[in-house]
Amino acid sequence: DGTLTLGTSGGTQTCNGGLTTTSVGGTVTLNGTIASSNDAIVFGAITLGSATTIETNATSNAADITVAAITGGSNNLTLLTGNNIAGADITASGAISGLGNLELAEVGGTASFSNNVAAAALDADNTVANISFTGSTNTFSAAASFANDGTLTFGNSTGDSFTFNGGLTTSSVAGTVTLNTSISSSNDAMAFGAITLGNNVTLDTNASSTTGDLTLGVVTGGSNTLTLSTGDNVNNSDITASGNISGVTTLTLADVGGTASFLADVDVTTLTIGNTVNNVSLTGSGSSVANAVTFGNDGTLTIGDASGDSFAFDGGLTVSTASSTLAGSIDSTNDDITFGAITLAAATTLDT
Repeated sequence: DGTLTLGTSGGTQTCNGGLTTTSVGGTVTLNGTIASSNDAIVFGAITLGSATTIETNATSNAADITVAAITGGSNNLTLLTGNNIAGADITASGAISGLGNLELAEVGGTASFSNNVAAAALDADNTVANISFTGSTNTFSAAASFANDGTLTFGNSTGDSFTFNGGLTTSSVAGTVTLNTSISSSNDAMAFGAITLGNNVTLDTNASSTTGDLTLGVVTGGSNTLTLSTGDNVNNSDITASGNISGVTTLTLADVGGTASFLADVDVTTLTIGNTVNNVSLTGSGSSVANAVTFGNDGTLTIGDASGDSFAFDGGLTVSTASSTLAGSIDSTNDDITFGAITLAAATTLDT
């Protein structure tokens, strides 16, 4: 019912039959490397006394790591079960606070963080399979980079929040990246590859300079809304979407100081663009919007970049402020199409 201290800074302590500390009444403090040889390590709440590595050297699914709350003391934490060992999982059920850098090095199963996480940098290598963060409030003060070869999930409800104050990169994740809530940075770039929306999602870099860009690959909407924002009147704080966007109910461009460029097809129910957006460019080969669209952005508008492109605005189209450059076929289904001044970049057909 007292305290327990395991390891020394820089040292290694190996428990070859496994380790359980959940019944310790006082503070459990870890230092250095705590290891097993394909045996489960089960902690309750722990405090890091120095940089710490927890490793089970898994060769089967028996070698899980389980931990409750973690008090980091600004120390780094590295977690390993075993690369390509299916079912060798990491489960963190308690709040993680005051952590230095969090490294997921080798995880053959799923690393699940079901409570709040507050850490500095986060790094997940391609020797990690699946990762899931489902706490309600998650903050990282330095860069977060994910390259795991399985799935990645952020959040499990729209009320969850994730703030990556050093930026976020998920473009090297091999499996499905599922977003369920708001994800933001503080003037830091966020670079996603393909994403799937599990709930309504907002992505916002809170740009105050050109470093706060937002990059996306393919977006699979799942009948959810998507809101994209960098910063109003912050020149060159851009959004670049290189992949097809489909299944999104409402796509909203909220604050974009640079250019929002959609290089592939955009097929959404509703498209909302206000006067806090600068330039908008749609250059996919075949895009559609089911409801009426008003482009209220205060910069330029490009629709199409080749004569073979096609755009269907089935509820009609109004360009209220931007100067427009057009190419391809721009159609509606018996709905008004209203432009101001236009420039033709290639052969263009307007058909209501």
